[in-house]
Amino acid sequence: MRFLRMLGLRSMCFLVKRKPGYKRDWRFGTRELSSVVAKLCSEGDEELIRREGFFKRRSEFIVAGAVLLEEIFKALGIEDMEVSEYALAEGVIADSLAKAFDGSYDLNANARWRSVMRLATRFSGKKRMTHAIHCAKIAKEIYLGLRKCNDFKVILNDKDLEYLEAACFLHNIGIITGKKGYHKQSYHIIKNGDHLHSYTAEEIELIAMLVRYQRKKFPKLDRAPLKGFTGEAKRKFIILCLITRLSVTLQRNENMDLQEVEFIESSEIFKLVLKRQHQEPVEVGCQDQVNKNSDESQLEKEVEHFKRLYKKEMVIVFPS
Repeated sequence: MRFLRMLGLRSMCFLVKRKPGYKRDWRFGTRELSSVVAKLCSEGDEELIRREGFFKRRSEFIVAGAVLLEEIFKALGIEDMEVSEYALAEGVIADSLAKAFDGSYDLNANARWRSVMRLATRFSGKKRMTHAIHCAKIAKEIYLGLRKCNDFKVILNDKDLEYLEAACFLHNIGIITGKKGYHKQSYHIIKNGDHLHSYTAEEIELIAMLVRYQRKKFPKLDRAPLKGFTGEAKRKFIILCLITRLSVTLQRNENMDLQEVEFIESSEIFKLVLKRQHQEPVEVGCQDQVNKNSDESQLEKEVEHFKRLYKKEMVIVFPS
């Protein structure tokens, strides 16, 4: 594997023309490979300069790698090859883990999450990443707390938590184009940018929609894109959307350096406790916020959404 990588196999693969509508994991056959080899072996000075400019140090290995791969295809009778976005060595380790855990180990989980973090750090500086971390921390506690509710009719699973955390880490990447409508820009980057790997198209759409509806208008169930969802899928999305919106609103506080978050559910109320290190929280209702700012009314709206859905009061306990 390392030998093939040294020969610039991965770089050579990108010379194979991709068909319209290709997916992340794409294939090329013997005819396409032979065409690339013939083109590389017959290129003139202009093509050589262009290749060296694009592939840099790997340029000198690409011709050898292409010829070697063609011979491997012939020797082993390979008809086509699937190109992975990830290192082969990682795949061997992941496959071994899957066998050791009797198939319960998710081969794509780490690859998926790496792509989420890569996208988040690409478009977000240190300050925005700190906000994203706080957002994900709040969202996770609310999510785990809701899963314990006895009257919680929709069963959420670990993948739903993954989608929720991904949305939190990516919720502000669209700010790179400006604050106005950044939630919509974030949506388009996630949905159309081909950045998230090993997710299905439906999973990417779900994450993008959670980011799209993190603020402003609340999604309507009888309109696109939710109109085609099943009843259970709609309810699940609304729950994840509520968590995302509340978490995004709470993390906007510039002075909130959260060390601990706790979500408590009783027969009458939900209580979300936010703490700083070595400080006691101060309990307030949604109508008596500690910090009077432009997000106060939005916070009240999100708390009201929770109340309507669960028929319970929501109390937020802020750091003192």
